[in-house]
Amino acid sequence: MTFTEHPRLLARLAGVFYVIITACALFAYLYVRGQVIVVDDLALTAANFRAHEQLYRAGFAAAVIVVVCNLPLGFILFELLKVVNPRVALLALIFICCAATIEAVNLSNYIEPLLTFSLPDYAGAFEPAARQALARGPIKMFGYVFSVDLTFFGVFCVLVGGLILRSRFLPAVLGLLMIVAGVTYWINSFRLFLAWPIPYVPWVTLVAEASLALWLLVFGVDEEKWRARVRAVQA
Repeated sequence: MTFTEHPRLLARLAGVFYVIITACALFAYLYVRGQVIVVDDLALTAANFRAHEQLYRAGFAAAVIVVVCNLPLGFILFELLKVVNPRVALLALIFICCAATIEAVNLSNYIEPLLTFSLPDYAGAFEPAARQALARGPIKMFGYVFSVDLTFFGVFCVLVGGLILRSRFLPAVLGLLMIVAGVTYWINSFRLFLAWPIPYVPWVTLVAEASLALWLLVFGVDEEKWRARVRAVQA
């Protein structure tokens, strides 16, 4: 087993990636789609796509950055947390890689409505109402596939939270927050899958992940306690 020589620096690098992920995800998935897509009024949505095409393309680019940054984030957290339990840390890495893969595939549903409303081929072949109907599928599908992605990511959050709780070189409260975030992702996802009559739970996951991201960025890890873990494993 090999270990980094600069755990605090590595943790801060993870914090950089996590802050980028959080900012880009908020922009791409909440702000941009919230500004452009009106699920109950696809005629207005079509007009929004025409008026805000560059904004939507910027959101798509931000979503790609989220996918790319998830992979080094997962690897760095694996390197930091494998001193606690290498098998659980590896399992967390597998789950975030699966989540990133699903998220990458789902980007086709992100961009497809823009193409439906902007490509001349569609405009020449379909009436406006038909194009609206064609766009509704990927708009709805995006939410379902994204929830599948967040189900996998929720497992990652719970596993990482458990490792942080046991680590002693990161605050235990961050581990508890990540576990709560993971469970919240599951609740929100299965609420959609099963059409449960329960409200969507907002902001819990953002508070948890932003707290971990900022802690890693500003403070990193307690190097003395991290190295004590390393010595214990090597012994």
